[in-house]
Amino acid sequence: MAETNNTPAAQPVTPPPATAPEAALPEITPKQQPSRYAAQRQEFRKFLSSLQHLGMGKQRMVFIQSMSLMLTAGLSLVDALKTQLLETRSKAVRTLIQNIITAVESGSPLWKAMDDQSLFSPYEIALVHIGEEGGNLARNMQYLSEQQEKDHALKQKVKMAMIYPSIVVVLVFILIMGLGLFVLPNLVQVLYSLRVELPLATRVVIAFSQFFEAHGVLVTPLLIFALINLFLLGKYTRLRVASQWLVFHTPGIGSLAREATIAQFGVIMGGLLRAGVPLVEALHSLVEVTNIVVYHNFYERLLEHVNAGDSFSKSFAALPESSHLLPISVQQLIVTGERSGALAEVLMKIADMYDKKASETAERLPVILEPLLLIIIGGIVAGIAFAIIVPIYKVVGNIGN
Repeated sequence: MAETNNTPAAQPVTPPPATAPEAALPEITPKQQPSRYAAQRQEFRKFLSSLQHLGMGKQRMVFIQSMSLMLTAGLSLVDALKTQLLETRSKAVRTLIQNIITAVESGSPLWKAMDDQSLFSPYEIALVHIGEEGGNLARNMQYLSEQQEKDHALKQKVKMAMIYPSIVVVLVFILIMGLGLFVLPNLVQVLYSLRVELPLATRVVIAFSQFFEAHGVLVTPLLIFALINLFLLGKYTRLRVASQWLVFHTPGIGSLAREATIAQFGVIMGGLLRAGVPLVEALHSLVEVTNIVVYHNFYERLLEHVNAGDSFSKSFAALPESSHLLPISVQQLIVTGERSGALAEVLMKIADMYDKKASETAERLPVILEPLLLIIIGGIVAGIAFAIIVPIYKVVGNIGN
């Protein structure tokens, strides 16, 4: 029989009494909800933490590689950590290892002690965590070590490929500063003495020259300092959205960044799933470790769909940006791996495939960037030459007339 509602329309319906678990939950007020200011403070704390451990990436890699070797050789966890402490000369790393030893000897698991140091990535913490729980810590450490070697090799190739463009950019910067401080001030007097109407390009060059003649000694170091700060802010703060957009839309560099990001996606997801981490937790670790903003947001939305029970096929179809961030071929491989129950193996193959692509792109990068750099340098030189030569040709023409 249908239950009738005798409550008057003007009165609110009284909710049913809370069950014991519901009653135990505290009511969340608007003040308790995360605000954008709290998010900004958290982001600023992450920025300060990243600065504190700046330049310790190599020590982190050495730590994991050494732990992998010693645990595989049969040393106990505490003995391996103490051996690391004896071999380490860096004061900062010694302090970090000592903190880990103290925590482990007090009964804390290794993953928790590592997580408290704010140096290791969520991906590394997750693999250590699942390795400790499953009794496969040495194997997972070895896997981490192998992946770090691959990442390091790719980064070295990228650095080597960027040496030539970086040298050219620095030389162009020095050339412009030298022209503004030493060459153009002398030419300005010559251009003024010609007593002809100066074109706009010449007036711009003269204004640039006069500005550097008056303030160049002060402006040059300030400009260098500003560029360094802009680089740091573009890497560790919200300005990274603009800097990452620029990187992903630069010819050659954008392809390399996209291929490296997809390779990282395969490595992290495949490694965690192969180690036994549940899919939702693996996606959560992927979100935490991803610094590229557009991919971070995409992984967050993908996590929401998977957490709601959607398959990868349905999730990709519901996210319009997926075709832009992950190639259709990669999506098809993931969907096939999910249906066949071999998702971890498929993801590792994707990682290997895109790691090779990124390595090949890094080797071709100087050839790709060289025409772009030549166009920029040629444009600067041609602009300065045009601004200087046009007034001289006007004088020659007047004399001829």
